Amino acid sequence: MAVVNDIKEKMEALMDAEIRPRLWGHQGNIVIQSITDGVVHLQMSGRCSGCPSALTVTGECIREKILAAFPQIQTVIFNCVSEDLLQQARNILRRSDSAGSI
Repeated sequence: MAVVNDIKEKMEALMDAEIRPRLWGHQGNIVIQSITDGVVHLQMSGRCSGCPSALTVTGECIREKILAAFPQIQTVIFNCVSEDLLQQARNILRRSDSAGSI
């Protein structure tokens, strides 16, 4: 676990130095959700979360930086759906389930 925490701290430093300042310029951000078995899960937030180029051009640049800086990471996964959006969908589904059972 200490190794994962060390990698996460170093990855956060990379994000703060090289990635987040560019995203902040577009009112966006990035969060490291988890690092497990050589796989890092990232979540784009702010205006970047809904932007198609955030996952294509920007996402590829982020992926390249992480893979170059951390040889122990083999895969970078961008989780596109924010927890807020998932919760909104759950609320809508609950309302429609309730309406159908009356």
